Amino acid sequence: MQYKRRMSKAQTPNMCRAVGTILLLSAMYLLGVYYSSSTITGQIAGGEGNGKGSSIPSSMIRSGKSSSECMVSFGQYNGHRYKSPGQTIGDGKCLVESKWMRVMQHVVKLTPTTPSSQIIEDWLFIDYHDRINVLVNDPADSSRFLVFKQSKYSLEGRESLAVIGGIIEPGEEAEEAAKREVNEEMDGVICNEFVPLGRFRTDVNRGIGWVNSFLAMNCEKSGKLDTSSMDAADEVGKPDTENQDLVSLSLDELKKSAKDGRFLEVQWSNTVALALLHLG
Repeated sequence: MQYKRRMSKAQTPNMCRAVGTILLLSAMYLLGVYYSSSTITGQIAGGEGNGKGSSIPSSMIRSGKSSSECMVSFGQYNGHRYKSPGQTIGDGKCLVESKWMRVMQHVVKLTPTTPSSQIIEDWLFIDYHDRINVLVNDPADSSRFLVFKQSKYSLEGRESLAVIGGIIEPGEEAEEAAKREVNEEMDGVICNEFVPLGRFRTDVNRGIGWVNSFLAMNCEKSGKLDTSSMDAADEVGKPDTENQDLVSLSLDELKKSAKDGRFLEVQWSNTVALALLHLG
């Protein structure tokens, strides 16, 4: 059973520009090249060498000395900010931010007893919004499960199966975000039971937020939730018009899909595998 869909949570064009800036700044630091704020401004905004400006306006490049300000900003990041007690030295330096993420240069001791000669001064770390993943029980048939068939920017043109995913908006709890995302992405589906499957770090060295996995059971299609209290202007994970097909799988089909590696993102495959273990 398949349902044609056009909805998702995807990164904005600013996100793509931010990634390009991340690569530029990361390369400069890893190569040990020192650039003052004025030099960065001249090269990025002025287009050194070819007389053409890049896509980064000079107004986005800050020359302030405050460690809380980013060298390049595409918008303010309001998500979680991470420091490891006993390992992170100082506040770090913000290299680039958008509403999606903040890339930091941390100074790190690998252990509390690490000698100063072995301190790492260019540890790049990504603060990113925490997220949810949800495998949803099919409201039309409780023996089946709903997943998406889709492609994503970094999947090398390949098609993948996917569970529901989305950002936990500022002020939301993980289960609240899971309920909202299921309702939004599946046109009014409300599930009466959300089984928590765990909270997992995306990358143990570079951060990139935490993923909260859920199995949603006892679902029904009963209308849209009231999200009027959420400020649309501040919402990070707004829907776009990416094509997705909603697919209903039996338990055996779900097991085979997971075993065959059809969930190409590790967050999706992790959530599905944990749900299958829970289901027994």
